[in-house]
Amino acid sequence: MRLAGCALAGASFVAANCAAACAEPASTQLGVLTAVIAGSHVGFDNPQTTHGVVPGAALEATHRVRRLRIHLEGIPTVAARGSTAGAFGRSSASVDLLNATLTYGVGPAQRVRVGGGFQVVNLTNANGRNGDRNAVRITSPIYAAGATLPLRRNRFVEASVMIDPNVRGILRVTQATGAPRRPEPEVGAEVDYAAALGWCRGAVTYLVGARGLSYHTRDAERGNLIDRNVGAGATFEVRVALGGAR
Repeated sequence: MRLAGCALAGASFVAANCAAACAEPASTQLGVLTAVIAGSHVGFDNPQTTHGVVPGAALEATHRVRRLRIHLEGIPTVAARGSTAGAFGRSSASVDLLNATLTYGVGPAQRVRVGGGFQVVNLTNANGRNGDRNAVRITSPIYAAGATLPLRRNRFVEASVMIDPNVRGILRVTQATGAPRRPEPEVGAEVDYAAALGWCRGAVTYLVGARGLSYHTRDAERGNLIDRNVGAGATFEVRVALGGAR
């Protein structure tokens, strides 16, 4: 069930515009995002939908230079197992990823941000029905947008969306016998969306919200489904400011 990891990954929050929400935003922030994600997975040679709920975490860093923001988000390897077992045991999956975006603050208050970047995802999966194991490295450009609505008492609402329109990778499958199948190029798309309520306490920013993801890929040559993941969950994030205001 790749979704649980991907939904974290997915892709990432565009950095919060603390310039609008806090009195003295930092030029650099380091953060940790935690989440509990529920979702479903349908994959290659595994047409039966697999459901699951898993916790996960991501590390992030944001550096701001005037209107420009560089945001990095990475997820260490996260593993999950399916709820049902097959002839070769329970299906399982693992994922790690890196999202990198550069966004530009629009308007006098810079409450809206637009930009782009790239994503790299490594996925592995063990199929409990037939014993197949597969692995793929996914890459895609990212279109990113976000907005921050300041509230009273150093609070704010943050929303973001990332669209990966050209997900590409080479699926490599090893059968239960140990024999490899022909590598299959896959293409697809991903949408990562999030919203959160944030508040600042000195150099620390807290956010509580939700995040979701829709991800699918198909065989680039034959058009058949390879991977479909859909899910969402609750998130809690802490960001620590380094340095002074810019």
